[in-house]
Amino acid sequence: MSYIELACFSINTLKIKCLLLLLVLPFSLFGQTTQYIEEIHTSRVKQDSVFQYDEKSPLAPEAKATFNGLAYFPIDEAYRVKAKFVPTPQEGIFQMPTTTDHLPDYKKYGELHFQLQGQPLKLSVYQNQELIKQPKYHTYLFIPFTDATTGQETYATGRYLDFSIPHSQDSVWLDFNKAYNPYCAYGDGYSCPIPPKENRLPVRIEAGVKTYEKQKLEAAGGMQKQESIAEFPGGLAALLKFMNSQFVMPPLARKAGVNGTVEFSFVVNQDGSLDEFQITKPLRADVDVAVLHAARQMPKWKPAMQNGKPVRFKYTMPFRIK
Repeated sequence: MSYIELACFSINTLKIKCLLLLLVLPFSLFGQTTQYIEEIHTSRVKQDSVFQYDEKSPLAPEAKATFNGLAYFPIDEAYRVKAKFVPTPQEGIFQMPTTTDHLPDYKKYGELHFQLQGQPLKLSVYQNQELIKQPKYHTYLFIPFTDATTGQETYATGRYLDFSIPHSQDSVWLDFNKAYNPYCAYGDGYSCPIPPKENRLPVRIEAGVKTYEKQKLEAAGGMQKQESIAEFPGGLAALLKFMNSQFVMPPLARKAGVNGTVEFSFVVNQDGSLDEFQITKPLRADVDVAVLHAARQMPKWKPAMQNGKPVRFKYTMPFRIK
C-alpha cells in the first residue's frame, strides 16, 4: 500500500500556504486500526514525503519524478518487542567502518537483550561521539544491524534503527517496523556505517523498509500493483491548489491570529464520491467549520483499488493553519 504526504512546497510554481498531511488508511482495515498502526503509517507517510520533495532527499531528480513511495514490509506488531537494556560503561571509543574511507568515532553504549521467533537475541547500541556535541542528539543512540533478509529483500549493507537513552533498563521497546535504509541505498556520495558483526541477527526481520533496488527491479519487470490509493483529480499538486483555494480563514480567527492544526477525516467510496466528513482533532469551532466546508467542495476522486477492485478508504487529514 502507498501512503502520501502532501507538504508545503512550491510545486510547479504553486504558492502553498499550509501544510496538508494526508494519511491514508484502508477502510476495510479501519475497524482493526490501532494507535500503533496509525503511528507507523504516519511515519511512513513522512518518510516518503521527504524522499519525494525534500531538498535533502537522497534521490536523484529523475528518480523523484517517478517516485511512488518506498517498499515496506506489512506492519507486524510481532516485530515490536520488549527488550532489556544493559549499559556497557567500560567500552572505549572506536572507529566504525563505513562505505567510504570515513571512519567516525563511536562508543558502544549498551546492549538490548530480547526474544524473537523463539530465539534469545542481542543487539549492540552505539553512540556517535560527534553527534552528542549537538544538544538535540544528546540522548540519541544508533542501532545498525543485518539479518537473514539482508541482500535479498532488504539492502545488502544492512539497515538502521534509531534509539534513545532509556529511562528504565528493565523494559524498553525495540521496534523493527521502524527499520530504515542508509542513504547509500538510494544514491551516491554518502558515507554510511557498516553494521558490526556482533549485530548480525540469524533470523529474518520481515519488518520495516525493503531494498530500493528490488523495488526498481519489480517496476522494470512490468509487475503491476494490485493495490493503489484513491487519487484527487489531477494528482497531488491539484489537491494542494484546491484546498488552499477553497479554505477561507474566518475573520474573527484571522484577527485573533489563530494558527495550529485541524484534523479531519472522510471516506472515498467505490464510485469516488466522498462522505462521512468529521473533525477528529478540533482547533477552533469557526476554523473547523471552514476546513470542513473547503473539503466538502472536493469533486469525485479516483477510487482506491485492492485486488483489482475499488474499495472504500478512510483518510485522516491534518490541515495546519499558519
